[in-house]
Amino acid sequence: MFMKLSDKERETGVLEAENVRIAAEQVRKNGYIVLEQVLGEEQINELRAAFDPLFAEFTSRKGFNTGTNRAQMFLPFSEPFCSEHVIAHPMALSIIDQLIGSDCRCVYFASDTAGPGSDYQNVHSDLPPLFPELGVALPVYSLVLNIPLVDVTEENGPLEIWPGGTHLDPDSTRYTDIWGDKVRAAKYMHSEKVVMKAGSMVIRDIRMWHRGTPNVTDTMRTNLAFIYNREWYGAGGGTPIPQATYDRLSERARMLLRTEKVGAAVKMPWEY
Repeated sequence: MFMKLSDKERETGVLEAENVRIAAEQVRKNGYIVLEQVLGEEQINELRAAFDPLFAEFTSRKGFNTGTNRAQMFLPFSEPFCSEHVIAHPMALSIIDQLIGSDCRCVYFASDTAGPGSDYQNVHSDLPPLFPELGVALPVYSLVLNIPLVDVTEENGPLEIWPGGTHLDPDSTRYTDIWGDKVRAAKYMHSEKVVMKAGSMVIRDIRMWHRGTPNVTDTMRTNLAFIYNREWYGAGGGTPIPQATYDRLSERARMLLRTEKVGAAVKMPWEY
């Protein structure tokens, strides 16, 4: 589902209470919600200006690491990537809090980029189901927040998702082929390509089936990517955050990042 922001929501930066309830319900039932064009053009341009040279250096040093012309790159915990409107935007957090609690944690600080010539990924879930032996669907415990830095079109490698219940399957392994690397059922099921404007925010259940698609343009398609977990799920500690930077954050942002490597020097993407 795509949610268009009202003039009042854009002015205040806060979602109406009913829209928070609707968005949370969509994630619970269908696995995702898209908030359209949350960040403004100036904010996106600032992020792009910082990201593009960083990514160029990363790929020159490390190459593409998640498939043909496709790369996952950790972000340095520095401006503008650690800006509050990126990691702790009140619109996104109002939905995230409804789903996994206000004591949740941000445990992943990275990006996903499909370059020209990238191919399809295998259909997959980012995490296996918890306790598959129970045979029951469990509530959400981990959410992905994606923020595209460019307009995402049919041609530049949009994320393809399988909504409507794949995140609720207690044991998706039964759909895989003998090698366990491809969801056999997916080609017979409804899927959607998430086409959206730069600065939109996608919140999705991490268990939902999805894949990257080919980028047939001559430009990069970049998403910033963050993961928010319930307080008890996952250890955290993957993001080095200088103490002075951490101390400047709001109380809420510090709460989100409390289990990361606070007090450590910033790590550049090629140092991971």
